[in-house]
Amino acid sequence: MNILIVVVLLSVFLYWEVLLLLNFAFFPRERIRNRILFYEDKAIRAIILMFSTYRGFRAGVESALDVEIPDRYIVVANHQSLIDIPILMTTLPHGKKARFVAKRELAWGIPLISLLLRTAGHALVKRKGDALHAMKSVTRMARRCAREGTVPVIFPEGTRSRTGELGTFHSAGYRKILEIERLPILVIALEGGWTVITLRDFFRNFGKLPYTVRIVDLIPAPANKKEALAALERSRNSIDAALKMMRGK
Repeated sequence: MNILIVVVLLSVFLYWEVLLLLNFAFFPRERIRNRILFYEDKAIRAIILMFSTYRGFRAGVESALDVEIPDRYIVVANHQSLIDIPILMTTLPHGKKARFVAKRELAWGIPLISLLLRTAGHALVKRKGDALHAMKSVTRMARRCAREGTVPVIFPEGTRSRTGELGTFHSAGYRKILEIERLPILVIALEGGWTVITLRDFFRNFGKLPYTVRIVDLIPAPANKKEALAALERSRNSIDAALKMMRGK
């Protein structure tokens, strides 16, 4: 039954991809951009509906802040699973649309999702090597976010944590985004995704264990490199403390 649900969803995504590609062939650029956003919303809603209906999944959203979140910000979060991406896209304050730094391998092979990653303004970078290409891709994403009002989201660990333990935070992509647009930093701790890393884990555990999105800090926009690095360290410390609290440590 689980496999059947996934097959049906991917088939629907393939159909929507064909419709979107037809838009590319016959309509002007502004119409195409609107259709990309339309199908992005449909895809995320379909994924969340599948999660909740067939697996009983619910994401708990919490905030430890007592200040107002501004309209523009960059999100810094830990990364545990691919489900972090659709969850963040549905839980950002002010209903903002998120743009991610994702691995280039996802750009092909997944119906509709790969097409959206290539066309909606996300940064696609190689997992290893070619730092110049990675920075160019992040720069394009940051400039498009500034132009379109979308929110850049970065996972400074650079890869998913397969144990849930917080990894080293890398600063290159994060600093590049802040060079393009000085933004306050919204720090978010994600907990629960590491229990469904593999497909086997997904079918066995997904929906049975809690998944939590906790907004833990809001840091003023850094004015220079030194402040940016200090803010990144503060972000990691805040996420680490939040994860320990959620795990009862």
